[in-house]
Formats: sequence, structure tokens, C-alpha cells
Amino acid sequence: MKKITLAFLLLGAFAAKAQDVQKDTIIQSLKESIDAHSMKFSGLDERLSTMDSDLAKLTKIKVSGYIQAQYDSYDTWGTAGHGIAAVGTSTTPATLITNSFFLRRARIKFAYDAGAGVSFVLQPDFSFDKVSLKDAYVQLNDRWTKTYSLFMGQFDRPNYEIEYSSGSMEMLERTKMAGVLYPGEKTLGAKLEANFDTTYHFPLKLQLAVMNGNFNLGSTTNQTKDITSGKDVMARAVYSIKLPSSGLGIDIGGHGYFGKTEVLPGTTLSGFTDVNGAGFTPTVGTKLDKNWLGAEMQVYYDFLGGLALKGEYISGTISGTSNALQTGGQITSNKVRNFAGSYAMLIKNIGVKNQFIARYDVWDPNTRLSGNAVNTAGELKYNTWSFSWQYFFDDNIKVVAGYTLPINEKSANASLVGTDFANKDKKDNTFSIRIQAKF
Repeated sequence: MKKITLAFLLLGAFAAKAQDVQKDTIIQSLKESIDAHSMKFSGLDERLSTMDSDLAKLTKIKVSGYIQAQYDSYDTWGTAGHGIAAVGTSTTPATLITNSFFLRRARIKFAYDAGAGVSFVLQPDFSFDKVSLKDAYVQLNDRWTKTYSLFMGQFDRPNYEIEYSSGSMEMLERTKMAGVLYPGEKTLGAKLEANFDTTYHFPLKLQLAVMNGNFNLGSTTNQTKDITSGKDVMARAVYSIKLPSSGLGIDIGGHGYFGKTEVLPGTTLSGFTDVNGAGFTPTVGTKLDKNWLGAEMQVYYDFLGGLALKGEYISGTISGTSNALQTGGQITSNKVRNFAGSYAMLIKNIGVKNQFIARYDVWDPNTRLSGNAVNTAGELKYNTWSFSWQYFFDDNIKVVAGYTLPINEKSANASLVGTDFANKDKKDNTFSIRIQAKF
């Protein structure tokens, strides 16, 4: 009996031991499983953290852009009744072009806010045969007073008409004055802006830019760096007046351009004329005047759906040489000239989807000469009427119909006889239809 009891006791002990071993095995297995899952969750957490970081970077990128597809119908292009866009050579008759489809602009803009007051902008422009760079600059913002910003790279020249976005312009094109004084609209340099309205609630904005001065002059290769040691300077100030009770807002301002055109080696030194038309012979290194002052005003009035009046006047001295590095605009042939330009524009909202615009602009490239005293087409004064009707299909698409009527100064000078400018207005009116889509 004792033996049987001992056997049962030993069997029970072995069973208990087996259960303990089994429990230890299960616990160890569970522990290993939990540890494995913890490692997996840890890895997943790291991946989620990486994805969150990448997503945070993506949210700092703002992408926008627009496409302008256009159809033009021309009155008559060119000289001697043929056309500047005529197809043909000096030995074959030209074929008159009266209309054309083309892509006016196709741009995409990338703006990245890196934080800590740093951002940068990149904007290329696409055409059917090339891609060109419009904006590429770094912007450092004042983190303390929220007043100052420093730009460096390629950006708009500080002028109201130039800084107004091409995608928001009421007219199809900028004025003739803007195209001559600020070819290509952009510049390479550094710009400091101060906006005292942000923190101090004083509606004054100041801009100061130091630039190479040769943007869009000569070939693209010559624009990548300055062709002279001297730099051009622009300054602008704008003060805003707001009268909410009257539904009236007025911006008044002015800007100045201060630079020089240096006579470079390789320039033909003969044939130079000053502002009075008198000849002179410069030497290599001579610095010709290139400076002007301008005044601007924009009036916004809440009248029958909204109305705006905008205007600007600029006058000064412009110069150019026959050197291939310095050609551009209209004053390019060894000249120094006094000029004046202006425009006045009316913008009237018609309901919520339509807008009517009328503009009158004047460009006089040589204020010392007029009428028959003018002997080159490039120095004829232009008075241009432009009309536009905009229909906003939705927030992203608008349709624009415009008509432009340039009226050139008349001259019977012998050098102009046989051209479109001999005592008559050149037939160069243009009717345009544009569809713009933006995002």
C-alpha cells in the first residue's frame, strides 16, 4: 500500500513539474511573440514618423500656374504693305499673314516655405520650342518685426505694372512703355522690401533693388552675369489710403531708376548722338545716362459693382549702343534720348462675371523731336487705345476679347518715305481672343 501511495505522489509531482514547464514554455513563447510585435510596431512607428515628416514638407510647397491660349487677327503687319510676320525672303514675294493661333504663356510656379522666415520661388515658362526661367529667388523674411524681406535671384523689377501678375492683368498685354523700359520684366539682383502695414499699421511700402542692369539685353548667354562692374538701382515707395465708409481706396507712389550704359570694347564709336541730336564720339568706358522717375496712382471705388482707375507717368533719359551685348528695347543704336510715357486705365465690373477695360497709353521715345523732324521709325511717338472684355467662366477659367489700336506719329521725312510711316498711321490694329486656365 505504501508503495502504491508513493507511486501516486511521484506521478503527481511529475505532472505538476510538467505543467510548470509547459507554463514556462507558453509564457516564454508569449513573451517572444509580444517582443516581435513590439519590434514590428516600432518599425511601423518609424515609417509613420518618416511619412509624417515627408507630408509636412509637401504641405510647405504651393504649386500654381496658368496657360494662355490665344487667337489673333491682324489688320496688316509690317512695312511697305507686306508684313513683319510675312513668309518669304528678299527674292521671293511675301505672303501676308492676317491671323494666327499661338500660346502666349504657359507657366507653373513652385513656392516653398522652409520655415524660420526662409522661402524660395521657382517659375519656368513653357513654349512649344523652349523652356525659359521667369522667377528664381530666395526670400528671407524678418522674423522679429515682420516688416522686412530680402530677395536675391531673378525677380520682377519694382514697378506697379511690371509686378502685376501676367495671369491677373486686365489687359491682354502691358503698355509699350513697360516693354521698352523693362524688357523681359525680370531682373537679376537683390531687393529689400519694407512693409510697415503688417506690424505698425502704417500703410507704407518701400522697395530698393540693386541689379545687373543687362537683363534681356543681348543674347541669353550675356545675361547670366553682368557685363560691367557697375550696378543699376531701383527704388519705389507706395502709400495706401483707405476710406471704408466711402467704399474708396487709393494707392499713390513713385519709383526711380538709376543706372548707366557703359560703352564696351567692340562698340562702333562713330554715329553717337545726344539728347539734342548732336553727334559726339565716346571712348571705351564712357558711361551714358540711363535714369528716370515715375509716379503712379490706383483708385478703387465700390460703385455699381466695383470700379478702378489706374495710371502712371515716367520720364527721363535712356541710352543704348550698337554693341551686341547691350541691344534691347528701342533705343539701341548709339543714342542718348529723353523720353516720356504714361497710361490711364478704367476697369469696370459688369455684374459678377464680366469686366470691361479701356486703356490709353502714350510712348514718346524722343521728346525733343516731333512730326517731320523724326527720321527713324524707332523714334516715332505712339498713342495706343486698348479695349478688353473679360468673362469669368469660373474661379479658374476666363475668356478675354481685346482690341488694340496703336496710332503712330506722322512724319514726311525722306528716310521714312516708302514705309508704313510716311504721313500715315501704320495698319497694325489687332483683335485677340484668349482663354486662360489657372490652378
